[in-house]
Amino acid sequence: MKNISCKNCGGIMTLDASAMTATCRFCGSHYVLDHADTDYYMDFYRQMNSFFALSNDEQERRIKADELWNDADEKMFTTSDGKQISVRYLYNYSEHDADVYVARRNIIFHFHKNGAMLSELCRRNISILDYPSADIRKLSDFFPSVAGGYELDDKTYILVVTKDEDEYPLSLFGGLGGRHVAWIISRMENLCCVLEFSGLVHPEIDPNTLFINPYTHQAALYGNWWNVCRNNSLNGKGKIMRTSENLKGLRKTASTILNDPEAPEALTEFINSTPRLDAYEDFSYWDEMLIKAYGERKFINMDTDDGRIYGSGSKE
Repeated sequence: MKNISCKNCGGIMTLDASAMTATCRFCGSHYVLDHADTDYYMDFYRQMNSFFALSNDEQERRIKADELWNDADEKMFTTSDGKQISVRYLYNYSEHDADVYVARRNIIFHFHKNGAMLSELCRRNISILDYPSADIRKLSDFFPSVAGGYELDDKTYILVVTKDEDEYPLSLFGGLGGRHVAWIISRMENLCCVLEFSGLVHPEIDPNTLFINPYTHQAALYGNWWNVCRNNSLNGKGKIMRTSENLKGLRKTASTILNDPEAPEALTEFINSTPRLDAYEDFSYWDEMLIKAYGERKFINMDTDDGRIYGSGSKE
């Protein structure tokens, strides 16, 4: 996937779900894509969306994934002791604190400065995560696991987080239909309940920090853990952070990726609503709105429409 560099600071910009504009998280600049860029990214989004149709065909999944990674870019890092680290990545972008490289089985955060400190904050915040004793879903799989960190020859620092090779940033799928946004909301509600249970606030739940597996409909929250803070604590800007911020990030993410003019009113009503008192009440509220929007939950492939699922005469 090609990159768009910020004309102001040189950072790698992130794209919106419509593939119409790019934003630099480092300096805040916005860029409207030209026609050629828009066509390129829409084609890429369609390629990524095709993965949703391969959930039952392991061989075809591997073939398509290999084709995708054949076009990956490469980045070389040199450690402080002279060792070379080669990273083949599908996607990268610039955060306020780091450049992020999404490799096949890892995510590499290259910190611009204070890398050792930010890496330690990331490790500490991940260690605070707590899970209910009856955790039958093994929720820890959907949060970061640190594989290592390295000081580089230029005194900067990288931190490596593991991921499944079938997990991709949500941002790579562009705009999605209502049903797919609904299952992503359900997964985000799970994540927010873990954050609530742990007393943690994630300041940036969005399509870049969230990774999804299109074959299993699972979602993981891997990005920007160095800026996570405890509930009712001050962030770096002096703002008191509360766990309701997690639920606001959930809604903002859903609003960003929703591209469905026929989305049910209950879905859009939830996205535009004020978060409930806590994540548990919010999840309960979401379950009510999900039933109003779509009725019984059904796993669907990206290229499947309502008529094929429920029958042409059903209004469920």
